[in-house]
Amino acid sequence: MKIFNTFFIGCVLSLNLSNSQAEPLEPVMSEAQKPAETMNALDPYENYNRAVFDFNMKFHNAIGEPVTMAYLDYVPSPAQTGIKNFFSNLTTPLDALNSFLQGKGEEGLSGIMRFAINSTFGLGGLLDIATPAGLPKKEEDFGQTLYVWGVWDEASFLMIPFFGPYTTRSFIGDFADNGVDPIYTMTDTDMNRTAIYFGDVFIKYTVITPLIDEVRQQPDPYIFMRESYLQYRTNLIYDGNPPQADLDDFDFE
Repeated sequence: MKIFNTFFIGCVLSLNLSNSQAEPLEPVMSEAQKPAETMNALDPYENYNRAVFDFNMKFHNAIGEPVTMAYLDYVPSPAQTGIKNFFSNLTTPLDALNSFLQGKGEEGLSGIMRFAINSTFGLGGLLDIATPAGLPKKEEDFGQTLYVWGVWDEASFLMIPFFGPYTTRSFIGDFADNGVDPIYTMTDTDMNRTAIYFGDVFIKYTVITPLIDEVRQQPDPYIFMRESYLQYRTNLIYDGNPPQADLDDFDFE
């Protein structure tokens, strides 16, 4: 179930983590080094985006951080790891589906095998047995699939209230992911779907929350968030190995 970045994560996705696995990324280059016309093309809605970013950070400071820090302080670490693994496992079928759609057949098969192993031998996904066995998680989504298909070569940066940073392509891609997610669509009741939704939201947010201070300490937190997120999306598209030419041209996803 690859759901929206969600209203919790929107407060802090300057350090958007891939299903709580990725590390925060340094900006590709400083704002001063980028031509103004390039930044205008990447962020044509900057005034709006800054206002939404400020709102999301205020929500984080008032509600998100106190709740998640209580969870991190009082829930035993082994339990946190198991819960995180469980929700990460639920997103694996959608990762595999998008891998197939992008023509990555071997990666798609690995995703299916990963889900099967962790769901059976890993106690329903509470234990990550697959990664040590050579089947690491590969995050794929329909936003990346659209890029691979060449459907949407350019995408602008976009902040959504509560939901956080996107590109216009990844935002549309999330709608498609939500509609075809095998786990989410096969869940039998609205109550169970809601539990899955908010559980996934909360666990991702608990991973990101301790890193928020890095955002706050930047001279311009919004710029740091934007550049980090765009680089994060570029790395996802190219499976962590973007060609240097793409970075030089600022062709972020």
